Amino acid sequence: MSRRERDRSVNEATLVELIQRAQSTGDPAAFEELYTLYADKIYRFLLVRLQDVDLAEELTSQVFLRLIERIHQYHIQPRDNVVIFSGWLYQIARHLLTDMYRAESRRTTVSLDKAMHLASPQEAPHDAVERKLTMERVVAALANLNERQQQVITLRFLEGLSVAETARVMHMTEGAVKALQHRALRNLQNYLAPEIRS
Repeated sequence: MSRRERDRSVNEATLVELIQRAQSTGDPAAFEELYTLYADKIYRFLLVRLQDVDLAEELTSQVFLRLIERIHQYHIQPRDNVVIFSGWLYQIARHLLTDMYRAESRRTTVSLDKAMHLASPQEAPHDAVERKLTMERVVAALANLNERQQQVITLRFLEGLSVAETARVMHMTEGAVKALQHRALRNLQNYLAPEIRS
């Protein structure tokens, strides 16, 4: 499956139909499509926090196992299911992270060289190396932000959510999201500034 198919935007009617199929019959094809729509987003969300490719992949799998177990707990809303369901999956991912941090006293880090396996095969090698180095710096800098700042950067810039969508996912007002995003970007710039100057 191509990266474009995996990252395509989610249509409200399609999502509701997939959730209904998953809830009513446990349709494996519906779960597979939900995985296709959301796996890369959840993976990137976890990778930013863990900086460990293998662990991010493992926890992504656990998120979707939880989805299968708990799909009946999701209540379809009259509208905005794309944002609400996405927020529900991010909440599952955050709970798994919390559980993992409680169970382990330390976090392991791995070079993000492996994390960049999502690179396009058509990308020139020097462009891929430069992008990997830039991503490595950004992810390392993100690790210095607090959880809420990491989340707003991830949702706004890695996942491409609007301010309104981010506010719904984070249970904040739009004004609070804008203020948090401003502080997060300022802090991120401060952490990246030495890299830019060198």
